[in-house]
Amino acid sequence: MKQRQKYTLYAAIPAVLALSLIGYNKIFNKPVINEGGASTQTPQGNRGGGSGRVLPVSVFIAEYMTADEGRLAIGTLTPNERVDVVSELSGRVTEINFREGELVKRGDILVRLNDDELVAQLVRAEYQYKLIEQRLERQKILLERDAVSREDYDKVLTEFNVLKQDIEQLKIRIEKMKVRAPFDGVVGFRDVSLGAFLQPNTKISTLVDVANLKLEFAIPEKYINDIKSGSSVTFTVEGTSSVFRASVYAIDPQVDIKTRTLMLRARYINSGMRLKPGMSAKVSFSTSEGANNIYVPNQAVVPDVKGRSVWVLRGGKAELVQVQSGTRTADMLEILGGLQRGDTVITTGLMQLRPGIQVSPQSIMN
Repeated sequence: MKQRQKYTLYAAIPAVLALSLIGYNKIFNKPVINEGGASTQTPQGNRGGGSGRVLPVSVFIAEYMTADEGRLAIGTLTPNERVDVVSELSGRVTEINFREGELVKRGDILVRLNDDELVAQLVRAEYQYKLIEQRLERQKILLERDAVSREDYDKVLTEFNVLKQDIEQLKIRIEKMKVRAPFDGVVGFRDVSLGAFLQPNTKISTLVDVANLKLEFAIPEKYINDIKSGSSVTFTVEGTSSVFRASVYAIDPQVDIKTRTLMLRARYINSGMRLKPGMSAKVSFSTSEGANNIYVPNQAVVPDVKGRSVWVLRGGKAELVQVQSGTRTADMLEILGGLQRGDTVITTGLMQLRPGIQVSPQSIMN
């Protein structure tokens, strides 16, 4: 009896193990090996992604761009006039008549220096002038009567003229003790204090004409004949989406041999004082070239060690294409080679793209 129970136990152990294996595989989706050696697996759908993943993207259809959409250059706004306010003469500061950052008019007295000594010299010279003027009148009468020689008369006349010039020089020096604004503008930070003793050419402050600004920018030499004096350009600055317009008034007579660019200046009337000198500007100018070239959005261009590339949709899959680029506009990049008109360029999801990945266009950029 005990022997029979032992055999039954030995026979049940493999069956229990087989049932346990089948239950484990059903729970954890493992393939079950049938007696014939074939394996089965519980369906899992598309869980885990795999090769069936489709990436939604936005695309742009490569097209020719007309020349009037413009090309882009980087420029700088500079003041129409800028000067360091200095004193030509030495003296102690007795008055400061401006506040930092305020608008002043041409001729306004900004600083007064102590001119007491010069005023005293002027008063003395004016007394002497009256005396020698009377003396000259008497000498003239005597000369007409041949009572004095011509030489004596000329000496008095010379003395009179010298004194007259001394008086004019004193008046000029007294006027120079008043430091005036040479033009309308905004005065900068003050560099002197009341009571300070100024030496000639000591900087007092800075005066800047901000009502009229100059826009300086450089263009490649191949566009030298596309912009003339009087041409209009547009530009934008950081911090605002507004577009500003300036008129070219001066062109450098020579090309920079290092950069092969030509410097231009345009004038902008800064109404409302919205812009400040020193700001950088993105300048857009029109040319007669580029109408037959392909343009793509700047955001679609991928820089790499070989140059620039773009992702193109072909056959439902992404393909990285090397391109030769030209000039850049505010939003677009000129493509000189590598693309054809009508190519579908991918503009979004670039970081997730891999060669051969399936993509699905969701929107088309204009």
